[in-house]
Amino acid sequence: MIDRGRLLSLGYYKKAASFTGSDGPKCYKIERFREEDSEEDQFKATIWPGPYSSDNTPDDQKQSRLAPFTEEGLAELVDWMNQLSF
Repeated sequence: MIDRGRLLSLGYYKKAASFTGSDGPKCYKIERFREEDSEEDQFKATIWPGPYSSDNTPDDQKQSRLAPFTEEGLAELVDWMNQLSF
């Protein structure tokens, strides 16, 4: 189970490009994301079956979701990732 406490603080995502982790067979990446026509940051979570990195996993095996760039948005992504199984 992916725990919100393992995903670092909101301040980290304001400065760093992304955070990558794994939980059993799940690999995931959380990053700050901004769509081209928007001025608002969002969180983007991408999850895929391990054991390979995102770069070495075909795109059709990955799932992504956007959420607001807030603590609530990060919690929403944690819930979503925990519902998925591989």
